[in-house]
Amino acid sequence: MGLRASSAFQTLVALDTYCRQSDRRLPSEDQVVPTVSVVCFALQGQQFAVPFSDIVELLEVPACTRLPRVQSWVRGVANVRGRLLPIIDLAEFAGSRLTTAPKQQRVLVMDMHGVFAGLQVDEVLGMRHFPVDTFVEEVDDCGAISPYLEGGYRDGDKVWGVFRPLRLVSDVRFLSVTA
Repeated sequence: MGLRASSAFQTLVALDTYCRQSDRRLPSEDQVVPTVSVVCFALQGQQFAVPFSDIVELLEVPACTRLPRVQSWVRGVANVRGRLLPIIDLAEFAGSRLTTAPKQQRVLVMDMHGVFAGLQVDEVLGMRHFPVDTFVEEVDDCGAISPYLEGGYRDGDKVWGVFRPLRLVSDVRFLSVTA
């Protein structure tokens, strides 16, 4: 073995020794806390979380075609990859207004129980993974959005209310879009 090969081998042996001495084991299964993955969003100055399983897509606000004789909270329909997507202003449905600039606003697309619709919100704040043991049953009153919340996840002093689109699509008022 040449001088260079011997030196490389000695370096690998030293690295192996170092790694074995500072070995940190993976956590045992009982130490792993299960998590729930959510998309966090803002609406009317409040922050909410919606489980990944309840939405199918996130979009920038697409161009919409207004519809005659519908509720004012129905922004219109958009063509999303050949499928007509009704866009619902969630803040206006709740009796308020979106508070951010249009460039920040996003659409949460849901497709459940025969309802394919996009919910326009103030902003998407990103993805989070909350430990399931931080779930709390009670959340602060969030006004007109409260009936569509199901508990929340505690993160320090804050509780992220869990928005459930299934509760929304079960609401007769939401399904009555004609004016």
